Amino acid sequence: MPNFSRAEISSTTEDLSGYRTFLKKLTIGQTVTLPLEQGETSRKVMRALNAAAQDSNMRLARVASPEGQVRFRVVSPEKRTVNISEDARRRRVEKARATRAAKRKPPGS
Repeated sequence: MPNFSRAEISSTTEDLSGYRTFLKKLTIGQTVTLPLEQGETSRKVMRALNAAAQDSNMRLARVASPEGQVRFRVVSPEKRTVNISEDARRRRVEKARATRAAKRKPPGS
């Protein structure tokens, strides 16, 4: 268990105004390839982009990209909903569990 009495708590937040300004220029369906600057990681950039997108009522979907770049697609802010019955949902869960259990077995068992 960590020593919580020695914890250092800070409330600094990253300035996302540049990210918000950039995202305002984009529309749903566009795919963006963004080169990374020195010292940036794709994870850090995507976290900032997603935070700015959430503030702007947008959603981003990350796309596979080469080293040194981040690619993402602007998608609809509403997530897709699946309307299926409870019985169908239960059957899907059971089938997924059976599939995972079968994949865990070593070959030839």
